[in-house]
Amino acid sequence: MKRIVAVADTLSAYRDALEERGYHTIGFDEGLDSADIVLISGMDINHSGVSTIHTRVPVLDVTGKAPEEIADDIETYLGSF
Repeated sequence: MKRIVAVADTLSAYRDALEERGYHTIGFDEGLDSADIVLISGMDINHSGVSTIHTRVPVLDVTGKAPEEIADDIETYLGSF
């Protein structure tokens, strides 16, 4: 069973790549508590380098990585649990 990935609204290409692989994606407003991992970009981090996202699951910054690379990383990470 594929897991749930919360994706920032600005990351539609990453959402599409994950959905093609069978992941269920949700937006931040749908509830970070139900996600297994959260994707953000550098734009989601404030000027002091701190993310204001509060969650108990891993938060992955996609900056500098292609959607397919992130999908591979998520499969590797979540596959280990």
